[in-house]
Formats: sequence, C-alpha cells, structure tokens
Amino acid sequence: MTDATTRETRVSQYGQGAPVSYERPRSRPRRPRGGLGFLAAIVLVVGAIAVVADRVAAEFASQELRAQVVAEMSQRGVEYQTIDVSVGGFPFLTQVARGNYEEITIDMSEVRLPGGAGRGATLPELGVVARGVDADPAELVDGTAKVVAEQVTGTAVVSFTTLESLVDYSRFKLSEVRFSESAGALRATGTASIAGVRVPISAVADISVVDGQFEVRLRDAKAVGVQTPQIAKNYLDGLVERSVTARLPQLPFSLTLDSVTVEPEGLSINATGRNVPLVT
Repeated sequence: MTDATTRETRVSQYGQGAPVSYERPRSRPRRPRGGLGFLAAIVLVVGAIAVVADRVAAEFASQELRAQVVAEMSQRGVEYQTIDVSVGGFPFLTQVARGNYEEITIDMSEVRLPGGAGRGATLPELGVVARGVDADPAELVDGTAKVVAEQVTGTAVVSFTTLESLVDYSRFKLSEVRFSESAGALRATGTASIAGVRVPISAVADISVVDGQFEVRLRDAKAVGVQTPQIAKNYLDGLVERSVTARLPQLPFSLTLDSVTVEPEGLSINATGRNVPLVT
C-alpha cells in the first residue's frame, strides 16, 4: 500500500505485522555548465586574436617583400603599371619561424621588358607564383634578405603586335607581316617582293617553343587577290620550308619560356624556373 508521502510498507522477513518503510531517493540537482561555455568562449576569442595577428603579420611581410621586388625590377630596367605581392599559406607565423614560405604570388600589369636594338616587349599582364621560398625573417624585415624560390611559374599574354615586332622576315623579302587568331590557329598576312612585284600573301603560322624562344613556320601560303605566276609559286613553296625564330626579352625572375598557345587576344605563354632568386 502506498500513501501520499510515497512511503511503502512491506512484510518483514521476521513476521507479519512488522512494517518496514523507506522514502524513494530524490534526484540530485544538476550542476550548472556555465564554466564549460565560458572556457569555450575564451578559446574562440584567443583563436580569433591569433588568426588576426597571423594575417596582420602576413600583410606586413607582403608589403616588405613588395618593396624589395620593386627595387629589384627597377635595377633590372623592368617597368610596369601596377604590382601586387602577397604571401600565402596558413598559419603564416610558423612559416616565419622556419624561414620558408609556402607560396608567394606576384601580379604585374603592363610589364615593359627592355630589349636590345629597340626590340623590347610589353606584356599586358604577368602572373608569377613562387613556391618553396627561403628568406631569413630578420633580413626580410630590415630589407637585406636574399629571397630564393625553389620553383617559379609564370603566365602572360604576348600581344600579336609584340610578336610582329619580334619576328623578322626581311631576309625572305617579306614585309608588313601581321598576325591574328583564326579558329584557334595563328594566321599570318604580309607583302612579298617577288621579282620586283609586291604580292600580298596569306598563310597559317605554326608556332612553338624551341630552346626558350618562339619558332614560327608558315604553311598553306598563297597569294591573295592576284594571279600567281610560276615564279611566285616557287617563292611560296620555298617560304613554307623556312622557319623564323623570335626571342622575347629576358623575363623577370629568370623565367624561361616553356610553352605557347594561341588565344584571340594574343599568345598565352607559360614560363618556369627553378632555384630562382626573387630578390638578390
């Protein structure tokens, strides 16, 4: 039998009528967990401060490195319109501690490369990514660091106008050469001097990279809008058997031309380098 106070009466093992009663244990009050929440909040705040400090340090290093790259470009006679330097990788402070940085990105616009005999070149954009960069942190701060990258890759676009200034067909009596993109291929037009007669011609230009320079070879050459006498046919047949090389002025950061593809706006190039000094 159970009464209102939850007391129960059971028969004692020593005989009937000897009641034994007890109260059910009451549940213990739970302890507040506010301490854990406060600790988690502290951890989040400390973590946020660490992230901010890391990014501030990365931005400072980017600005210092930019100043040194600017000085390096000036020393080499490389001009440009804009330059942006950023240090990647996270966390940054651990990279500083070991003096090795995962990735440094350098983006430049309207890059003017000096060249001999008036054959300079302008690249609308030049993007450089350096990986495995060694730089002493103390020297980086005071501006005396020798910054060396294990691997550097560069991408840029060479305008058709720039290519025209670099390619010389004069020894083949071909002048006014112009390049353009057509269905993914490079097309060339020009004016040939054949037996004293000026003949407009058109051809497909196959372009590749050989020993770090452009190699241009014409094919499917034909006269445009005029009758083609036998002497002109012989000239065109001889022209397609010849190749012309053109070398870009020295790219920044000792980059070597590696590959080229034809795009509507010009030639898209890739260049690479290893163990490259970004700042000397």
